[in-house]
Amino acid sequence: MAKDILDAVYGCLIGGAIGDALGAPVEGWYWTEIREKYGRVEDFLPGTRGNTGAYHGGSTGERFGEAYDGPTTPPGLVTDDTTLAHYMCLAIVRKGGRITPDDFAYIWVEKLNPKRVWFNERLIRWKLKAGMNPWDSGGGSIPAGCATMAVAPIGIINAGNATQTYQDGLNIAFVNQDDVNRDAAATMAAGVAAAFIPGATVDGVLETMTKHSSYLVKKAIELTMDLAYASHSVDEFAAKFYDKMLDWPWPSLKWKKEHFFSGSSLEILPITMALLHLCQGDVNQCLIEGASFGRDCDTIARAVGSIAGAVRRTSAIRRDWIEACEKANADFFEEVEGDPKANFYSIACRLVEVLRAEKRAAQARVAMLGRILG
Repeated sequence: MAKDILDAVYGCLIGGAIGDALGAPVEGWYWTEIREKYGRVEDFLPGTRGNTGAYHGGSTGERFGEAYDGPTTPPGLVTDDTTLAHYMCLAIVRKGGRITPDDFAYIWVEKLNPKRVWFNERLIRWKLKAGMNPWDSGGGSIPAGCATMAVAPIGIINAGNATQTYQDGLNIAFVNQDDVNRDAAATMAAGVAAAFIPGATVDGVLETMTKHSSYLVKKAIELTMDLAYASHSVDEFAAKFYDKMLDWPWPSLKWKKEHFFSGSSLEILPITMALLHLCQGDVNQCLIEGASFGRDCDTIARAVGSIAGAVRRTSAIRRDWIEACEKANADFFEEVEGDPKANFYSIACRLVEVLRAEKRAAQARVAMLGRILG
């Protein structure tokens, strides 16, 4: 097994998981509140498990419309973001290659624990169990980043091929999202695929993501990146973004910051790209700044950690974070896979083997084209 590709795939998976776990306890806070209490989130914090099945903490949880008074959870535990991504990994491994919404739906119905996911995904599970077409089940879903947060494995299995990734990402997002949140998931997946190109750079990944985006997603990217390019620090960018861009696509005519905030991918995706630029791809700094940005910061940190982890590889990620995250989530892996040895590293190894199968399929396609074309 090529060490470099395994280092990149594991970096993508564990980088995303670490970001998710770092950001979860302060999800829903504003960046100024995080600065006031913690400065920045530089280590795993304990959180609480509310009735959404995700893990949360902090004094401003009411902005989610939920009361987070559940039991304290151990530092390093992931949320539904990473849970759903692992289900996608399992679908890819089971299929032995690229997947469709049908492939993902089988895992969703068979494996998904509703206690570990947000209520949008619980609703999708009921739709699928009732026999709804997985290509349509995301229609009318709650507008959020539920596809964007989990789509990184589509970029892994299509490593280096952003165009195919965009198409596959768009298709997979039909399962649990609709409209622009589906589009943004495809853009996120394309960015992950670009991160695996040998010699990949942050600028190259950002260019690929901008190129592979729908009209409204591209508008959100350009408006946000203009702020990032004009900022000399993450704090300066955060202040500008909160002032100018907060919930700009939110449909409510009576929006107030105390209300349920917009977890839209039109916010998550561009912030991810801005942090990649401002941190110049430094994976550890990306994770800290993502988790400390506030709002849907577990998803932001997960997204930026997935891309930066693939570009910079596992070896660049803090070892103590890796060890703590693997340990904290051992029960989840045993629950899903029935194997006490399963973890983020083992699924990375299996995904690399599936990539080898994709290589053989591509070679067979080239041979067939040779026969067709003569």
